[in-house]
Amino acid sequence: MGTIIARGGGFDADSEQIWAFVQFVKRCTGKENPNFLLVPTTAFDQVNKGTLNCYHKLGCSVDTLLLTADYMTPEIISRKLETADIIEVPGGNLKFTKEVWEKTGAEELIKKAYLRGAVLTGSSAGAMVWFSRGYDNCGLYDSQMFTPGIGLIPYAVCPHYDEVFWKSFDVRVHETGLSGVALENGAAYCVMSDGSTQILRASGGKKAWFFDAENGYEKREL
Repeated sequence: MGTIIARGGGFDADSEQIWAFVQFVKRCTGKENPNFLLVPTTAFDQVNKGTLNCYHKLGCSVDTLLLTADYMTPEIISRKLETADIIEVPGGNLKFTKEVWEKTGAEELIKKAYLRGAVLTGSSAGAMVWFSRGYDNCGLYDSQMFTPGIGLIPYAVCPHYDEVFWKSFDVRVHETGLSGVALENGAAYCVMSDGSTQILRASGGKKAWFFDAENGYEKREL
């Protein structure tokens, strides 16, 4: 199995945090020169070249997978995902991403990459995509809604939980019938390759919370 590092947001407050994070991701691959693949479907295929630059400086080969591009073919998608050691998904629109990944077959290939040991990571919508449901503001007029992810982590999840706009997750998570995870900016929920979980913090005081469906959605800090 691979590793999932789902960031609620943040981890980019300063250069020190950025470099600490990308080094952590690289270490999780266990490789000196891993293959890094940016899949910016969430951002409607807008590429953050700064992300590519960071991983390139660490000795990674870097590439992008633009699933909405006119030139895209099943062969290109398969080749890029089958060789990726790190798959990064930025913030954006979860609903759009799920639709494109299903249509192009990328979803099943990403799941296979995880099973063979790839590191999956992302922030905001790029974090929610790994869960069963994400609480995303991709509804009409920026309204929040629960949107399916690819289900590698069997919970509902909310990013940016230290912002007031996202606190409604507390009273809506029960709609999913799933236990929930809420992540503040600067906190990440990690499922490691050995099956253990841990919370990664960009700086002191950042928190992650669990809502236990089996105990009346009791909330506790992770």
